[in-house]
Amino acid sequence: MQLSSLPSRPLELAELRELNDSGRFRAVFPAAVFDIEDSDYKLVPVAVLVTDGTVVGVGYDADEGWTRVSTETASETDDELKEQVEAANRELQQWARETEQQWAEPDGASALLAAFEAGA
Repeated sequence: MQLSSLPSRPLELAELRELNDSGRFRAVFPAAVFDIEDSDYKLVPVAVLVTDGTVVGVGYDADEGWTRVSTETASETDDELKEQVEAANRELQQWARETEQQWAEPDGASALLAAFEAGA
């Protein structure tokens, strides 16, 4: 999976839904959604992308863009796949803390909006 096809900014929730509906993925899940006050933006800096073969956790870094945080072979069963998605979500949250992502801070929505507007 090529991350270069993702925009050079956080995703909007509507874009994530478009990815989910595109047929390229079995499923796409936001791992965090920021509803930006006084705007129509709902921004997604971390997501879990499920293809026929893999479960991939991706995170947005303001300096480096989108990065692959976790990759695992996708399970065939729904229950195991759900567990894999939840595990990828936990890894993304840990990555955000360990790499001190600005959007994960208490006023993270402001940093996320600035990154979105800079890449728009």
